Amino acid sequence: MSKISKDGYEQIRIIRNALDAMYDKLNGDFYIKNNGKIKDIEKQYSKSDVFEHVKTEFEAIAGIVEESGNWEEV
Repeated sequence: MSKISKDGYEQIRIIRNALDAMYDKLNGDFYIKNNGKIKDIEKQYSKSDVFEHVKTEFEAIAGIVEESGNWEEV
């Protein structure tokens, strides 16, 4: 079992809150401009799921942060 200080745990909780805030901001509709000369304004942009590009990293960090709640305090 890993060990952590009270201050360290508080810092990890700050990281967790930041991850939650970033998730909320990325979990929406985003549009990316398509390349080329497109006259139809509706076809100039396509919807993109930005969160899918960083989902794996979010899950990895969130997992470690969640696990730190079970670490022994030193």
